[in-house]
Amino acid sequence: MKVCFVVDKFPSLSETFVLDQIEGCLARGIEVGVICNETTFGKERNIDDPRWRNLPGGVAQWWGALGPLRPSLRRWSGKLWDKASTALDIAFAGKLEKYDVIVAHFGNNGLRVARAMKQRRISAPLVTIFHGHDVGAPMHDGSLSRYEVVFRQGALQLPVNGFFRDALIEAGARADRVAVHHMGVDTETIGFRAGERRDSRLALISVCRLTEKKGIEFALRALGEVQSVRPDIDWSYTIIGGGELLDAMKQLAASLGIAGRVAFRGPCPHSEVKQRLAEAHVFVLPSVKAGDGDLEGIPVALMEAMAAGLTVVSTYHSGIPELIEDGRTGLLAPERDVGALAQKLVWIADNPGSCEELARAARRKVEEDFDSGRLNDAFADTLFHLAATKVAA
Repeated sequence: MKVCFVVDKFPSLSETFVLDQIEGCLARGIEVGVICNETTFGKERNIDDPRWRNLPGGVAQWWGALGPLRPSLRRWSGKLWDKASTALDIAFAGKLEKYDVIVAHFGNNGLRVARAMKQRRISAPLVTIFHGHDVGAPMHDGSLSRYEVVFRQGALQLPVNGFFRDALIEAGARADRVAVHHMGVDTETIGFRAGERRDSRLALISVCRLTEKKGIEFALRALGEVQSVRPDIDWSYTIIGGGELLDAMKQLAASLGIAGRVAFRGPCPHSEVKQRLAEAHVFVLPSVKAGDGDLEGIPVALMEAMAAGLTVVSTYHSGIPELIEDGRTGLLAPERDVGALAQKLVWIADNPGSCEELARAARRKVEEDFDSGRLNDAFADTLFHLAATKVAA
Protein backbone atom coordinates (compact mmCIF):
# COMPACT_ATOMS: atom_id res chain seq x y z
CA MET A 1 0.00 0.00 0.00
CA LYS A 2 1.23 3.46 -0.92
CA VAL A 3 0.28 6.35 1.35
CA CYS A 4 1.01 10.03 0.73
CA PHE A 5 1.37 12.48 3.62
CA VAL A 6 0.60 16.07 2.63
CA VAL A 7 2.16 18.65 4.97
CA ASP A 8 3.46 22.22 4.87
CA LYS A 9 7.16 21.78 5.77
CA PHE A 10 9.01 18.50 5.93
CA PRO A 11 10.58 17.49 8.19
CA SER A 12 9.47 19.93 10.89
CA LEU A 13 10.73 20.05 14.47
CA SER A 14 7.42 21.54 15.62
CA GLU A 15 5.51 18.64 14.04
CA THR A 16 7.27 15.56 15.35
CA PHE A 17 3.84 13.90 15.59
CA VAL A 18 3.88 13.72 11.77
CA LEU A 19 7.27 12.00 11.83
CA ASP A 20 6.11 9.57 14.51
CA GLN A 21 3.06 8.67 12.42
CA ILE A 22 5.15 8.18 9.29
CA GLU A 23 7.58 6.02 11.23
CA GLY A 24 4.66 3.95 12.50
CA CYS A 25 3.41 3.41 8.95
CA LEU A 26 6.84 2.36 7.71
CA ALA A 27 7.16 -0.13 10.56
CA ARG A 28 3.86 -1.68 9.48
CA GLY A 29 4.94 -2.24 5.89
CA ILE A 30 3.32 0.82 4.33
CA GLU A 31 5.17 2.61 1.53
CA VAL A 32 5.17 6.30 2.48
CA GLY A 33 5.79 9.38 0.36
CA VAL A 34 5.51 13.06 1.29
CA ILE A 35 4.27 16.07 -0.67
CA CYS A 36 5.02 19.42 0.95
CA ASN A 37 5.41 23.11 0.24
CA GLU A 38 8.99 23.24 1.46
CA THR A 39 11.68 20.77 2.44
CA THR A 40 13.87 21.65 5.40
CA PHE A 41 16.72 19.21 4.89
CA GLY A 42 19.90 20.79 6.17
CA LYS A 43 17.96 23.51 7.99
CA GLU A 44 16.65 21.72 11.09
CA ARG A 45 19.59 19.65 12.26
CA ASN A 46 17.70 18.22 15.24
CA ILE A 47 15.55 16.08 12.92
CA ASP A 48 17.66 15.96 9.76
CA ASP A 49 17.55 12.17 9.66
CA PRO A 50 18.34 9.95 6.64
CA ARG A 51 14.99 8.19 7.19
CA TRP A 52 13.12 11.28 6.06
CA ARG A 53 15.36 11.87 3.04
CA ASN A 54 14.98 8.28 1.83
CA LEU A 55 11.28 7.54 2.18
CA PRO A 56 10.14 4.77 -0.22
CA GLY A 57 7.72 7.11 -1.98
CA GLY A 58 10.10 10.05 -1.96
CA VAL A 59 9.70 13.64 -0.79
CA ALA A 60 8.42 16.13 -3.37
CA GLN A 61 7.40 19.77 -3.37
CA TRP A 62 3.79 20.15 -4.50
CA TRP A 63 4.51 22.93 -7.00
CA GLY A 64 7.79 21.39 -8.13
CA ALA A 65 10.20 23.96 -9.54
CA LEU A 66 7.63 26.71 -8.90
CA GLY A 67 7.67 25.99 -5.15
CA PRO A 68 9.98 28.95 -4.37
CA LEU A 69 7.30 31.28 -5.76
CA ARG A 70 4.84 30.38 -3.01
CA PRO A 71 6.10 32.90 -0.39
CA SER A 72 5.84 35.73 -2.94
CA LEU A 73 2.36 34.73 -4.07
CA ARG A 74 1.31 34.35 -0.44
CA ARG A 75 1.59 38.12 -0.05
CA TRP A 76 -1.52 38.41 -2.17
CA SER A 77 -4.74 38.50 -0.21
CA GLY A 78 -8.25 37.12 -0.40
CA LYS A 79 -9.67 35.68 -3.61
CA LEU A 80 -6.60 36.51 -5.71
CA TRP A 81 -4.35 34.26 -3.60
CA ASP A 82 -7.04 31.61 -3.32
CA LYS A 83 -7.57 31.37 -7.08
CA ALA A 84 -3.86 31.44 -7.98
CA SER A 85 -2.80 28.88 -5.39
CA THR A 86 -5.71 26.56 -6.18
CA ALA A 87 -4.91 26.68 -9.90
CA LEU A 88 -1.29 25.72 -9.20
CA ASP A 89 -2.37 23.01 -6.76
CA ILE A 90 -4.56 21.45 -9.44
CA ALA A 91 -1.88 21.81 -12.12
CA PHE A 92 0.68 19.92 -10.03
CA ALA A 93 -1.69 17.44 -8.37
CA GLY A 94 -0.64 14.58 -10.62
CA LYS A 95 1.82 13.59 -7.90
CA LEU A 96 -1.14 12.39 -5.83
CA GLU A 97 -2.44 9.95 -8.42
CA LYS A 98 -0.02 7.12 -7.67
CA TYR A 99 -1.12 6.69 -4.05
CA ASP A 100 -3.72 4.40 -2.50
CA VAL A 101 -4.54 6.74 0.41
CA ILE A 102 -3.78 10.42 1.00
CA VAL A 103 -3.26 11.73 4.54
CA ALA A 104 -3.41 15.52 4.89
CA HIS A 105 -2.18 16.98 8.15
CA PHE A 106 -4.10 20.17 9.04
CA GLY A 107 -7.34 21.30 7.49
CA ASN A 108 -5.73 23.70 5.03
CA ASN A 109 -3.91 20.82 3.35
CA GLY A 110 -7.04 18.70 3.35
CA LEU A 111 -8.81 21.57 1.60
CA ARG A 112 -6.11 21.81 -1.06
CA VAL A 113 -6.23 18.07 -1.75
CA ALA A 114 -10.03 17.99 -1.82
CA ARG A 115 -10.17 20.79 -4.39
CA ALA A 116 -7.57 19.05 -6.54
CA MET A 117 -9.39 15.73 -6.23
CA LYS A 118 -12.60 17.34 -7.44
CA GLN A 119 -10.90 18.69 -10.60
CA ARG A 120 -8.43 15.90 -11.34
CA ARG A 121 -10.73 12.98 -10.45
CA ILE A 122 -8.17 11.53 -8.06
CA SER A 123 -9.69 8.40 -6.59
CA ALA A 124 -7.50 7.81 -3.53
CA PRO A 125 -9.41 8.19 -0.24
CA LEU A 126 -8.53 11.40 1.60
CA VAL A 127 -7.96 11.43 5.36
CA THR A 128 -7.67 14.90 6.91
CA ILE A 129 -6.23 15.27 10.41
CA PHE A 130 -7.30 18.44 12.23
CA HIS A 131 -4.95 19.68 14.94
CA GLY A 132 -5.71 23.12 16.40
CA HIS A 133 -5.43 26.42 14.56
CA ASP A 134 -7.14 24.84 11.55
CA VAL A 135 -10.29 24.43 13.65
CA GLY A 136 -9.94 27.20 16.25
CA ALA A 137 -9.35 30.11 13.88
CA PRO A 138 -12.33 29.38 11.58
CA MET A 139 -14.51 28.73 14.63
CA HIS A 140 -13.45 32.14 15.88
CA ASP A 141 -14.34 34.00 12.67
CA GLY A 142 -17.34 31.87 11.72
CA SER A 143 -15.80 30.30 8.62
CA LEU A 144 -15.58 26.62 9.59
CA SER A 145 -17.89 25.83 6.68
CA ARG A 146 -14.88 26.51 4.41
CA TYR A 147 -14.16 22.78 4.75
CA GLU A 148 -17.42 21.81 3.01
CA VAL A 149 -15.51 20.40 0.01
CA VAL A 150 -13.31 18.39 2.39
CA PHE A 151 -16.40 16.93 4.03
CA ARG A 152 -17.79 15.94 0.61
CA GLN A 153 -14.61 14.71 -1.08
CA GLY A 154 -12.86 13.26 1.97
CA ALA A 155 -13.32 9.71 3.17
CA LEU A 156 -12.55 10.51 6.79
CA GLN A 157 -11.94 13.47 9.08
CA LEU A 158 -9.73 12.71 12.09
CA PRO A 159 -9.73 15.56 14.63
CA VAL A 160 -7.31 15.05 17.50
CA ASN A 161 -9.93 15.62 20.20
CA GLY A 162 -13.65 15.40 20.87
CA PHE A 163 -14.06 19.17 21.05
CA PHE A 164 -12.96 19.47 17.42
CA ARG A 165 -15.07 16.47 16.39
CA ASP A 166 -18.23 18.15 17.63
CA ALA A 167 -17.27 21.42 15.90
CA LEU A 168 -16.71 19.70 12.53
CA ILE A 169 -20.01 17.84 12.71
CA GLU A 170 -21.83 21.05 13.59
CA ALA A 171 -20.17 22.68 10.55
CA GLY A 172 -21.60 20.05 8.23
CA ALA A 173 -19.33 17.00 8.33
CA ARG A 174 -21.13 13.66 8.32
CA ALA A 175 -20.91 12.12 11.78
CA ASP A 176 -20.03 8.70 10.34
CA ARG A 177 -16.99 10.24 8.61
CA VAL A 178 -15.59 11.96 11.70
CA ALA A 179 -13.64 10.10 14.37
CA VAL A 180 -11.28 11.26 17.09
CA HIS A 181 -7.72 10.08 16.57
CA HIS A 182 -5.33 11.23 19.29
CA MET A 183 -1.69 11.95 18.70
CA GLY A 184 0.50 9.98 21.10
CA VAL A 185 3.96 9.21 22.46
CA ASP A 186 6.11 6.09 22.54
CA THR A 187 5.80 5.17 26.21
CA GLU A 188 8.33 2.34 25.86
CA THR A 189 11.12 4.85 25.18
CA ILE A 190 10.16 7.24 28.00
CA GLY A 191 11.58 6.28 31.36
CA PHE A 192 9.26 6.81 34.30
CA ARG A 193 10.31 8.51 37.53
CA ALA A 194 7.46 9.50 39.83
CA GLY A 195 8.70 13.01 40.51
CA GLU A 196 10.94 12.26 43.46
CA ARG A 197 12.48 15.41 44.92
CA ARG A 198 16.10 14.88 45.73
CA ASP A 199 16.44 18.34 47.30
CA SER A 200 14.20 21.14 48.49
CA ARG A 201 14.15 23.08 45.22
CA LEU A 202 11.08 22.59 43.03
CA ALA A 203 12.17 22.30 39.39
CA LEU A 204 9.54 23.44 36.87
CA ILE A 205 9.78 23.15 33.10
CA SER A 206 7.87 24.09 29.94
CA VAL A 207 8.61 22.81 26.43
CA CYS A 208 6.78 24.68 23.68
CA ARG A 209 6.97 27.35 21.03
CA LEU A 210 6.56 30.72 22.67
CA THR A 211 3.27 31.68 21.05
CA GLU A 212 0.19 33.19 22.64
CA LYS A 213 -1.82 29.97 22.93
CA LYS A 214 0.86 28.26 25.05
CA GLY A 215 0.12 30.67 27.90
CA ILE A 216 3.67 31.02 29.20
CA GLU A 217 2.84 34.58 30.21
CA PHE A 218 0.47 33.19 32.82
CA ALA A 219 3.00 30.67 34.10
CA LEU A 220 5.46 33.51 34.70
CA ARG A 221 2.83 35.70 36.36
CA ALA A 222 1.75 32.81 38.58
CA LEU A 223 5.34 32.20 39.66
CA GLY A 224 5.68 35.89 40.41
CA GLU A 225 2.68 35.54 42.71
CA VAL A 226 4.13 32.39 44.32
CA GLN A 227 7.33 34.29 45.04
CA SER A 228 5.29 37.07 46.64
CA VAL A 229 2.92 35.00 48.81
CA ARG A 230 5.23 32.07 49.57
CA PRO A 231 8.83 33.29 49.58
CA ASP A 232 9.78 30.14 51.50
CA ILE A 233 9.25 27.97 48.39
CA ASP A 234 12.51 27.44 46.52
CA TRP A 235 11.90 26.95 42.81
CA SER A 236 13.48 27.23 39.38
CA TYR A 237 11.82 27.35 35.98
CA THR A 238 13.28 26.19 32.65
CA ILE A 239 11.62 27.16 29.37
CA ILE A 240 12.65 25.24 26.24
CA GLY A 241 11.57 26.61 22.88
CA GLY A 242 11.81 29.67 20.67
CA GLY A 243 9.11 31.75 19.07
CA GLU A 244 7.90 35.26 18.48
CA LEU A 245 7.25 35.94 22.17
CA LEU A 246 10.70 34.94 23.43
CA ASP A 247 11.96 38.49 24.03
CA ALA A 248 8.63 39.59 25.51
CA MET A 249 8.68 36.68 27.98
CA LYS A 250 12.23 37.52 29.03
CA GLN A 251 11.16 41.10 29.65
CA LEU A 252 8.12 39.92 31.62
CA ALA A 253 10.25 37.69 33.85
CA ALA A 254 12.52 40.65 34.56
CA SER A 255 9.60 42.96 35.36
CA LEU A 256 8.17 40.39 37.76
CA GLY A 257 11.49 40.13 39.59
CA ILE A 258 11.93 36.43 38.84
CA ALA A 259 14.46 36.52 35.98
CA GLY A 260 17.15 35.00 38.20
CA ARG A 261 15.04 31.87 38.62
CA VAL A 262 13.94 31.49 34.99
CA ALA A 263 16.19 29.98 32.31
CA PHE A 264 15.24 30.43 28.65
CA ARG A 265 17.02 27.62 26.78
CA GLY A 266 15.65 28.17 23.27
CA PRO A 267 15.03 25.22 20.92
CA CYS A 268 16.82 22.02 22.03
CA PRO A 269 17.34 18.55 20.52
CA HIS A 270 14.81 15.97 21.65
CA SER A 271 17.53 14.09 23.52
CA GLU A 272 18.26 17.17 25.62
CA VAL A 273 14.55 17.77 26.20
CA LYS A 274 14.22 14.24 27.58
CA GLN A 275 17.19 14.78 29.88
CA ARG A 276 15.81 18.04 31.25
CA LEU A 277 12.40 16.45 31.75
CA ALA A 278 14.09 13.72 33.77
CA GLU A 279 15.62 16.37 36.02
CA ALA A 280 12.38 18.31 36.58
CA HIS A 281 9.42 17.81 38.91
CA VAL A 282 6.63 19.88 37.37
CA PHE A 283 5.59 20.49 33.76
CA VAL A 284 3.67 23.71 33.20
CA LEU A 285 1.60 24.50 30.10
CA PRO A 286 -1.28 26.92 30.88
CA SER A 287 -2.74 26.99 27.36
CA VAL A 288 -5.23 29.67 26.33
CA LYS A 289 -7.37 30.59 23.34
CA ALA A 290 -5.31 33.07 21.31
CA GLY A 291 -6.65 36.36 20.04
CA ASP A 292 -7.02 34.95 16.51
CA GLY A 293 -8.88 31.90 17.81
CA ASP A 294 -5.88 29.55 17.71
CA LEU A 295 -6.37 26.52 19.97
CA GLU A 296 -4.40 23.55 21.16
CA GLY A 297 -5.40 20.04 20.12
CA ILE A 298 -3.98 17.96 22.95
CA PRO A 299 -0.30 18.93 23.34
CA VAL A 300 2.09 16.02 22.87
CA ALA A 301 4.47 17.74 25.30
CA LEU A 302 1.96 17.15 28.09
CA MET A 303 1.79 13.46 27.20
CA GLU A 304 5.58 13.14 27.29
CA ALA A 305 5.76 14.85 30.66
CA MET A 306 3.04 12.64 32.12
CA ALA A 307 4.71 9.50 30.79
CA ALA A 308 8.01 10.61 32.34
CA GLY A 309 6.49 11.03 35.81
CA LEU A 310 6.23 14.80 36.16
CA THR A 311 3.31 16.53 37.81
CA VAL A 312 1.54 18.39 34.99
CA VAL A 313 -0.25 21.71 35.36
CA SER A 314 -2.42 22.97 32.53
CA THR A 315 -5.82 24.53 31.84
CA TYR A 316 -9.41 23.71 30.98
CA HIS A 317 -8.74 24.33 27.32
CA SER A 318 -9.85 22.57 24.12
CA GLY A 319 -9.05 18.83 24.37
CA ILE A 320 -6.67 19.01 27.33
CA PRO A 321 -9.29 17.72 29.83
CA GLU A 322 -9.46 14.54 27.69
CA LEU A 323 -5.88 13.89 28.81
CA ILE A 324 -5.73 15.46 32.28
CA GLU A 325 -8.31 14.98 34.98
CA ASP A 326 -7.86 17.61 37.68
CA GLY A 327 -6.70 16.06 40.94
CA ARG A 328 -6.35 12.60 39.43
CA THR A 329 -3.78 12.67 36.60
CA GLY A 330 -2.64 16.27 36.94
CA LEU A 331 -3.88 19.73 37.81
CA LEU A 332 -6.03 22.12 35.76
CA ALA A 333 -6.83 25.79 36.23
CA PRO A 334 -9.18 28.05 34.27
CA GLU A 335 -7.58 29.84 31.32
CA ARG A 336 -5.75 33.09 32.18
CA ASP A 337 -6.48 32.67 35.93
CA VAL A 338 -3.14 33.60 37.48
CA GLY A 339 -4.38 33.20 41.06
CA ALA A 340 -5.74 29.70 40.49
CA LEU A 341 -2.57 28.68 38.69
CA ALA A 342 -0.42 29.99 41.56
CA GLN A 343 -2.53 28.01 44.04
CA LYS A 344 -1.92 24.81 42.03
CA LEU A 345 1.83 25.43 42.12
CA VAL A 346 1.81 26.08 45.86
CA TRP A 347 -0.17 22.86 46.39
CA ILE A 348 2.45 20.93 44.44
CA ALA A 349 5.23 22.38 46.57
CA ASP A 350 3.39 21.41 49.77
CA ASN A 351 2.25 17.91 48.74
CA PRO A 352 5.10 15.86 47.26
CA GLY A 353 3.54 12.55 48.28
CA SER A 354 0.25 13.30 46.55
CA CYS A 355 2.17 14.39 43.46
CA GLU A 356 3.75 10.95 43.21
CA GLU A 357 0.26 9.42 43.19
CA LEU A 358 -0.79 11.82 40.43
CA ALA A 359 2.29 10.89 38.43
CA ARG A 360 1.55 7.16 38.56
CA ALA A 361 -2.05 7.71 37.47
CA ALA A 362 -0.85 10.01 34.69
CA ARG A 363 1.54 7.38 33.36
CA ARG A 364 -1.28 4.82 33.27
CA LYS A 365 -3.52 7.27 31.40
CA VAL A 366 -0.93 7.85 28.69
CA GLU A 367 -0.15 4.14 28.37
CA GLU A 368 -3.84 3.28 27.98
CA ASP A 369 -5.09 6.08 25.73
CA PHE A 370 -2.13 7.95 24.21
CA ASP A 371 0.52 5.33 23.43
CA SER A 372 1.77 5.86 19.89
CA GLY A 373 2.21 2.13 19.28
CA ARG A 374 -1.45 1.42 19.89
CA LEU A 375 -2.54 4.52 18.03
CA ASN A 376 -0.35 3.71 15.02
CA ASP A 377 -1.79 0.17 14.92
CA ALA A 378 -5.29 1.64 14.77
CA PHE A 379 -4.23 4.24 12.18
CA ALA A 380 -2.63 1.62 9.94
CA ASP A 381 -5.76 -0.54 10.17
CA THR A 382 -7.81 2.47 9.05
CA LEU A 383 -5.52 3.10 6.07
CA PHE A 384 -5.59 -0.56 4.99
CA HIS A 385 -9.37 -0.55 5.21
CA LEU A 386 -9.62 2.61 3.10
CA ALA A 387 -7.20 1.25 0.50
CA ALA A 388 -9.23 -1.96 0.28
CA THR A 389 -12.37 0.12 -0.21
CA LYS A 390 -10.70 1.94 -3.11
CA VAL A 391 -9.71 -1.34 -4.76
CA ALA A 392 -13.20 -2.73 -4.35
CA ALA A 393 -14.67 0.39 -5.93
